[in-house]
Amino acid sequence: MTNLRRLPYPPPWQDAPTLCAHLSISEGTIDNWIRQGLLPPARPRGGKRMWKWAEVERWLDAGGDPEAQSPVSTIERIRNATRQAASR
Repeated sequence: MTNLRRLPYPPPWQDAPTLCAHLSISEGTIDNWIRQGLLPPARPRGGKRMWKWAEVERWLDAGGDPEAQSPVSTIERIRNATRQAASR
């Protein structure tokens, strides 16, 4: 009898069909959510579009790019906008 290793669930990296199955959505919805900023863009791996599940979870929990919505990045964006306005 072969000793099979248990794979993690959900898989840490997912291709489009696997991501669709985990989110119960179509590939068209994935593309729409990426355009709307609700999902991170795919990373090409071996000719396939792949998503890191932990990153997808963070984006879904935050309702979009978690970095763009963090207080630190918001303060940084305000600071940069103020500097740009002052330099004009």
